[in-house]
Amino acid sequence: MKDQYPSLGLCFFGKRLYYAVNDPSEPQKLARIGSYDFNIDVTETLLGNTEQHFRGIKETVTQLKKEYDIQRLRVLSFPTQECWTTVPKIVYDNSDEREKHISILMSGVERKKIHPTWYNLSNQDYKFLLLRNSDSMHLMQELASDTSTTDLISDFEIGTRWVRHANPGGSFMNICCFNNCISVSSFILGKLRGATFIAYDNIDDLPYLWLQRTKELSWMKGLHEEIYVYGPEAYHTIEILKPFWDEAGTVTKMDTLDKIQIEADEETYGFNLENAYPAMMLALDHT
Repeated sequence: MKDQYPSLGLCFFGKRLYYAVNDPSEPQKLARIGSYDFNIDVTETLLGNTEQHFRGIKETVTQLKKEYDIQRLRVLSFPTQECWTTVPKIVYDNSDEREKHISILMSGVERKKIHPTWYNLSNQDYKFLLLRNSDSMHLMQELASDTSTTDLISDFEIGTRWVRHANPGGSFMNICCFNNCISVSSFILGKLRGATFIAYDNIDDLPYLWLQRTKELSWMKGLHEEIYVYGPEAYHTIEILKPFWDEAGTVTKMDTLDKIQIEADEETYGFNLENAYPAMMLALDHT
């Protein structure tokens, strides 16, 4: 039976929280898309494991849950607090090898605090591994302590949700432009081909960092018919990285409802829609 309760999608960039609430009766429609501005860096607060400013953020989320009778919450996590890697399937198939691999990647972290999640890739000889340290996600989990179902969603999973929503076919690349990193994921025929994130201190260093990463990851230089870019640094990222992307690919900044293929009652917003795009994908209940 289809869930009759709306879902809430959240993402955080700098001092802003972006949210979206779906319309359970219409799969392509959102009942609300909005934003809250705080006087502190929300990301730093959520990752700092300090309660000092966390109360105000949690109260805002609680207010949203009550206002829209939310039973399911999905929150975009922060790539720099995760470990992403591609592993040969022969490693995945051997439990001892799996654990050795995890131990090396998360050296110094107690095993009980490590949460691994495995994903299929378009190349069936490999698996994609996501590792999280429960300590670094402590406050993000607390945001929804009284919600029936809460999911922390990594940015590369936004592409999977886009496949379910828009059924793009072919190949595409997703680039989420955070304030301190970009997340890059590639899909072909609806399946994840690869994902990585590139941290930076100065965004103008991205061209050099991009070229360094493409030496290690051939899929970054592969054919992409569509390149979708979103997040607070989307404009700047397109400006400096477009020369390094596939010339045949169409670059789309996800800044309008038409581009996102979403219906909503409001037509204009007091913030850039490309910043709310992850929250919009997270609010949708496509199966």
